[in-house]
Amino acid sequence: MSRIVWRMVRIALLAVSVLGLAATAIPLVPTDTWWIRFLDYPRLQVAIVMLALLVAVLVAPGRTGTTWLAAACSLVAIAWNAVLLGPYLAPMVAPWPTPEVEAGRCPADRRLRVLSVNVQMGNHQDRRLLEMVRRVDPDIAWFQETNAWWEAELAPLSDTMPHGVAETQDNYYGIHLFSRLPLEDVEVRYLTNSRNPSAFATATLPSGDKARLYAIHPRPPQVGQSTAERDGQMMAVALEAHDDTLPHVVMGDMNSVPWEEIAARLQHIGGFRDPRVGRGLFVTWNANRTLLKWPLDHVLPGPRWTLARLEVLPEFGSDHLPLLAELCLGPEPSERRTVTPAELAAARQTVERGQGKAVQRGASEPLGAEGPEGDD
Repeated sequence: MSRIVWRMVRIALLAVSVLGLAATAIPLVPTDTWWIRFLDYPRLQVAIVMLALLVAVLVAPGRTGTTWLAAACSLVAIAWNAVLLGPYLAPMVAPWPTPEVEAGRCPADRRLRVLSVNVQMGNHQDRRLLEMVRRVDPDIAWFQETNAWWEAELAPLSDTMPHGVAETQDNYYGIHLFSRLPLEDVEVRYLTNSRNPSAFATATLPSGDKARLYAIHPRPPQVGQSTAERDGQMMAVALEAHDDTLPHVVMGDMNSVPWEEIAARLQHIGGFRDPRVGRGLFVTWNANRTLLKWPLDHVLPGPRWTLARLEVLPEFGSDHLPLLAELCLGPEPSERRTVTPAELAAARQTVERGQGKAVQRGASEPLGAEGPEGDD
């Protein structure tokens, strides 16, 4: 009887290991299909499960070809995910890799302190957010999922941040951009021709230097909603930044994790860099869950910026945690990334493919919506 039980256990271990390897490899498929793209999110969770499974395989008695195959699948999945997650996990235990955005401090007149917050539209719990914003004293504050209630709630911030733009909506994609710094060329953009606004603006630092701001909140992969719109918005920003001669920064809940291929394309084409590389994961979602957590909120600076501070702030009732980045403007870099005509053409095709895709019924409710007022 025990022999039959152990045989079934070995088969179960093999099945789980094959599923874990499949979940690791499937995101390589070039498609906008939501569930395939979603599998990029839980790579850390998959790696942990595969590690536990590998230990189970090694301690199980009576190793056979089945258990060795399960061990091999687990090892491949662990190694694969470790390569992708290494730049964010390794810094927690070792001084590797070198941070992609150099550390640096600068005079106050060349500083840009950016706060990105997904407020969660139905979050009406308390006023901890306003107190937090006043405490960290940002130069730029980018709020997402703002409706009429949140517009009234955030209104007092205009006393210290009088510049900005807003587009309130009741579809989880309203926006508010507040700025202490003077702004020009301010505009609300609908990058993929859907009810999903972004904000572009040029800020003037006290030093007189100008910086271009790209504030976005594309939609997540979920049932009835592919990543075509999300990727289209990200590539639209990348193309704008590629042609921009000003120092630039993109910010927001991008519903994309740093190790995704689309995130790498955004950085390469737009000249952005990831301050998480060489520093850590800085998880911002989900504040209400124990296991399903990943970094969805970003502040990505261009090549002229160094980083004085990167911090995930405490929870305030939303399913997202605020992300604060303090950047310092430095001199023009000696070298710029080379982007090929083929890469630019592919980015334009991605933008075109994303036009009007986020208009299906139910597409307004973000990933992880928990009841009528939940969202991502």
